[in-house]
Amino acid sequence: VVKVRHSKKVTFNEIEHEVKYFTRYPVEEEVPFNNLGTINENEEASGNTNALVSSEQSRATADFTVLSSRHGRARRQLRNISKRDLKAAIKYGKREPARPDRRTGKPRWKFVHNGLVYITDETMRNEITSFQKAVTIDSKHLTVEMINHHIEVKRILREERHLCTGHTFIVIDQSGSMRNSDVNGFVSRSHAAYGTLALDFISEQLDSNPNKYGLFAESVSVIEMKDTAKVVLQMEPFDWILFDRLCRRPNTTRPSFHGNYNESLKCVESMIFDEYTKLAEDGVEHKDMPTFSIVFLSDGRPSDCTRADTEQRTTLLQNLTQLLSSKLLFYAMGVGANGADFGVLSSMVKIVNENGGEGQFVHAGLSAVALSSTFSDISNTLTTHRTTLLSSTKGANNLPTDNAAGKTKKDFTMRETGKIVGKTMPVETYIHGKEYTIKRFRFENKGAQRFSWRDVKFANHGAIGFEKEIHPFGKGSERLAFRFSEVMFDKKTKIAKKTGKTMVAKTSIHIEKETKEDFHEDFCRVQSVSQDLAEKFNDAVRKAPSLAAADKATRPPELQFMLCHVYS
Repeated sequence: VVKVRHSKKVTFNEIEHEVKYFTRYPVEEEVPFNNLGTINENEEASGNTNALVSSEQSRATADFTVLSSRHGRARRQLRNISKRDLKAAIKYGKREPARPDRRTGKPRWKFVHNGLVYITDETMRNEITSFQKAVTIDSKHLTVEMINHHIEVKRILREERHLCTGHTFIVIDQSGSMRNSDVNGFVSRSHAAYGTLALDFISEQLDSNPNKYGLFAESVSVIEMKDTAKVVLQMEPFDWILFDRLCRRPNTTRPSFHGNYNESLKCVESMIFDEYTKLAEDGVEHKDMPTFSIVFLSDGRPSDCTRADTEQRTTLLQNLTQLLSSKLLFYAMGVGANGADFGVLSSMVKIVNENGGEGQFVHAGLSAVALSSTFSDISNTLTTHRTTLLSSTKGANNLPTDNAAGKTKKDFTMRETGKIVGKTMPVETYIHGKEYTIKRFRFENKGAQRFSWRDVKFANHGAIGFEKEIHPFGKGSERLAFRFSEVMFDKKTKIAKKTGKTMVAKTSIHIEKETKEDFHEDFCRVQSVSQDLAEKFNDAVRKAPSLAAADKATRPPELQFMLCHVYS
């Protein structure tokens, strides 16, 4: 006798490939509350809910039932919410009555958990909709002083243009894809863009402004990019009133249609050319012109992407850069998933850099933290430019000088960027015992505010000196940053070659005496004190019970400040 074993065929749903878990109660029957992952109202009224809550929270998240609707699935896909997120909301979230159905008047329930809001029908089984709870940004309390300052700056921007220190033009993509709800903490990409712009670009610069109510002014213009360009704010003072307007803007605008880059660029070009012409007519020379900054934010490739559009875009950027040269700062921000196409944004930055401007592209992804960090970095860069401009006047030979110390800036050229892999950069090499006596000193904290310099060995065995690139790769208001390496003698080639890791060397941006005592000691002291504070912070984190890590992978990162060394 031969037994034939028949195999069973299993067919999965083409829409959602997941295992379905069902309770013993049919959907048509009335299901007891205590089997739905919620609290029985009778037991809740009697106060006997502890045992029930404990029982429900001990159930696997997958055991909770969520019956999807077509509308619910579409909303979840748009807002990047999974079915498991809904089940977790039922299991762990706060339950409260929602607004009844507008057509039938039947009750609904709302579950809130980890920023997710989930609406169900009266049985708590059928999905109605779900969305992320939005971040609330409080408006700024405006004082009489703030309002008066706003009115005065508006007058200055209109009548005394030469007092303006900078113009910022912000282009925000408002095409249909900016409605997507895939940035945690915000209703949509549009809300995330405006929210982080207000908090990390406007607010951060206002908080760090060294001269909040001085006799200078800055303006901000906001352009929304759709099929055409719409100027939302034009030449508005950089103040808290602007902050409030940006916070309210996403509630009154609706992303829609396509996103055409060229229309917005033409709009910005027109406003910049108009302002530049008026300043020139007032007798302002190019070197005294304010900084013109463009922040261009988009979540993908442009809708105007034909060859003619590309050529027009290139011409627009070249004309702007050739007119403003180093006075133009261009920041391109990509908001979208890793696979999004930001090739056009990158090429726009390249055009600006090749024609004498300063451009930077950043892919901020779909993280509110990354968006915030990107706007914060741009804010810091503009703050540096502003600090330098406000602290400088014209000295002898018409060179920029520092009022406080009469310092003259060095003449330098920034390091080349872009595709430079394998390209040799010019360096300066210093060998111990040949023409120089080279020593390496470490700045040490002796306690009780006592510091000293200690003569230490080179970082690498066999090192006999160091080499420093001639052109800096970074600059601040006080220092220049160079690529730096120690060198050792190669017996085969009879020349000095690089050894060890590449380091960063910093020198003064001004022509001055740069000994370790006269220039570097203040910076090294700040670094040393910062490390002491970081160690205390790390120790407090390690001892905090609420931050205890389950394993090494989840251990909170520690703060570290690098030790300072001076080569002389």
